[in-house]
Amino acid sequence: MAKKNLKFDFKIDESIKEALSPEKLKEARRNAVTAAGMAWADETKEIVREDDHIDTSLYINSIGYLTDIPVQDKTGKGSRTATQNDVVHELIEDADTTILLTGSGVSYAEILEKRYNIMARGLDRASERMDRVAQVQIQKTLGL
Repeated sequence: MAKKNLKFDFKIDESIKEALSPEKLKEARRNAVTAAGMAWADETKEIVREDDHIDTSLYINSIGYLTDIPVQDKTGKGSRTATQNDVVHELIEDADTTILLTGSGVSYAEILEKRYNIMARGLDRASERMDRVAQVQIQKTLGL
């Protein structure tokens, strides 16, 4: 797995935090981080398809969450189908923070990230959408 520390931060207003239970806030944070991570993964998958230099659907389908986007390799033979074991998607939580470890766990993901900076480019392109989907999830979860 390519390991980089890329960050996307958002905050929940203090006045809202004071009015709700810690469990509800944690649920809202978890939902927001998960949704933002999916938006990031979607944009990253799109970059891989646009760049057209990576010829495996296994890699595309393993970024962030499991998908089944039909893509044939450049030889026309296709490739192995991604499984949940190929996906990196792990939430780490404490009282005030939720961290999502995301990416691809295929053996060559680290090489591709070093060469093409795919996840970082996906984060740059997806940041506005990530903020929007995070806010929607916060509002939906908290009933705002």
